[in-house]
Amino acid sequence: MTRLDFIKLLHNIWLNSDANFSGVGIIVCDTPAYLPIINLRGDLPSISGTVAETLSRLSSDKSKFHDGFHIINQAGLISHFSQYFSPPIVPDVYLDRNRAIGGRFVAGIFGSTIPGVLMTGIVSKRHNLSIFEKGHETHFETLK
Repeated sequence: MTRLDFIKLLHNIWLNSDANFSGVGIIVCDTPAYLPIINLRGDLPSISGTVAETLSRLSSDKSKFHDGFHIINQAGLISHFSQYFSPPIVPDVYLDRNRAIGGRFVAGIFGSTIPGVLMTGIVSKRHNLSIFEKGHETHFETLK
């Protein structure tokens, strides 16, 4: 999965979302067993349609799977849903505190420094899309 592919996926998740969109966080990683994650739910959601359509439905605050991060592999397939993601704090990562950033943003940027993580990405409830790679925000846009 390239950065452009990831941006398109996040765009499509947002485009397919409804008025109850709660935001979304995604980790691109082929080795999730090594991530600091824990499953927030005891079961799995029903899956139908494309990856973007599935993650759009789950990103509604009406879905019990809207919290945490979802994990996809480099082929773009979902391996984990609704994971609490607790990466270590990386003191030298720059956080622009003049922007309205939250927990998903910080977990995404810190988590992008973990070996095996290709990229992390979020779309906030305010419709801000960010991609993180190796502790840097490599893409930002406000979706309209």
